[in-house]
Amino acid sequence: MSDPKGRPKRTLSPNERPREIELKLEIASGEADALLAHPVLVEARSKNSQGGALHAVYFDTDDHALRRKGISLRIRRENGKSVQTIKAEGSHRGVAMDRGEWETLVDGELDLAAATGTPLEAFVSDASVRGNIKPVFTVETERRAFEAELDGALIEVALDRAKASADEQAVAFSEIELELREGAPAALFALARHLSEAAPLRLSTVAKSERGYRLLENGAVRPFRAEKVELDRNATCAEAFQVIARSCLSQMVRNEDLVRQTQESAALHQMRVGLRRLRAAMSLFKNQLLTDPESAAIKDNLRWAGQALGTARDLDVFLERLRSMDDAGHDGTQVEEVEQRRAQAYRELLETLESRRFMDVVLQAAAWIEAGAWAVSDDPGLEEARERPARDFAAGELSRRFKRICKLGRNLRELSDEERHELRIRIKKLRYGAEFFASLFPSGKAQKRRKKLSGVLEDLQEMLGELNDLAVGGSLAPSLPGPSPEHTERRREKLLDKSEAALGKLARTEPFWL
Repeated sequence: MSDPKGRPKRTLSPNERPREIELKLEIASGEADALLAHPVLVEARSKNSQGGALHAVYFDTDDHALRRKGISLRIRRENGKSVQTIKAEGSHRGVAMDRGEWETLVDGELDLAAATGTPLEAFVSDASVRGNIKPVFTVETERRAFEAELDGALIEVALDRAKASADEQAVAFSEIELELREGAPAALFALARHLSEAAPLRLSTVAKSERGYRLLENGAVRPFRAEKVELDRNATCAEAFQVIARSCLSQMVRNEDLVRQTQESAALHQMRVGLRRLRAAMSLFKNQLLTDPESAAIKDNLRWAGQALGTARDLDVFLERLRSMDDAGHDGTQVEEVEQRRAQAYRELLETLESRRFMDVVLQAAAWIEAGAWAVSDDPGLEEARERPARDFAAGELSRRFKRICKLGRNLRELSDEERHELRIRIKKLRYGAEFFASLFPSGKAQKRRKKLSGVLEDLQEMLGELNDLAVGGSLAPSLPGPSPEHTERRREKLLDKSEAALGKLARTEPFWL
């Protein structure tokens, strides 16, 4: 979406290399005409030189070595010119794609000398790899291009009707790309919110190249697990929250795409994990940054989204346990009943994911992370809170939560089922917090303590989760026979003993943030 750049003459540092900050939105209805009638695009400047029919050929090795390193290499034919583009993923993955981008005019053939100073250079310096780079798939695009101004930012808008083709397979899709040319990234989300008034838009992290690779792999894509959060040691609270929240939302969005494609339980699980991590991050920063009404509304929206995922995920877990209980006496008819309920739950879930409300919740959350009231308010108290060192905040917040859990855990047997469930939630949030803030305490001693703490918290979360399952009983499938009351009580006592021992171990664990 940008003009071809000359070949880099030297190796660029990370701070110097050309960047592409792009927000991609899938047009959920598949119809783009409504977007063209939106006032933002009606008033935008058309860029006919960047529109029209685009033919792109993507290159990689037989084993997709470039893709594994986050590198994309293509030649695209546009308006009589051939442009070679190298793209490389940034270190922080979010819903806005932040990538290095190098473009060079070519004569229709690869010019691997242009890789100098790019992440591709290390590959093409190896003759065996260089000789194995070849075309792997194509993407045909019919593009309408515009240049829009919003909130002091200059944004290129590309509305694409496209088709990726590989190995005699093809997939058609429609999307809109917003690329920041000047100004703050928050403007991308503001523009996306405006455009969503005309048509349902779904945040997407699926690049055109990824659609081609999925065809080559016959759609077999593994669920996306949480990526390690890397915070600068001197990060402010505002900077830390944005990095953390972007990571969480990205995990949710990437797995949502897989859920819609495959209805696989692992993808739904990781989607739900991403959402829960985001809600945990909001809880951690609630009293520090997120005290405004908008943040409260976002929290309510995400709670609704979590509830929408719950039934299908609970049935996944129940079905897995049922299938593993070889000696429980369940016959095939009983398993089939749960499978039918699961199928219905997934049909309802897909309807929710396709709803305007769900898409708006995700888009609003993304915009709020970048430029919500919490981030832009000129209230002196909030300005001070945003600038507070994240390391100081993390130490205080983790200490407070750690002490509260240890105090509640001293009387585990006296707690009600609901109170034990609440304790489990507190433990889960502390475990997520330890993961979020780990990079702020990088010493070897701190990392060793953190791993020990995380292990104890994970064990406690699992044991208390099973206690909660025993308390809930057979509510998911009441027609199925459950274990005897005697068996349930023996298991409950065993779990309480193990949980008490783990809580004692937790109390003796040295916090890594001190």
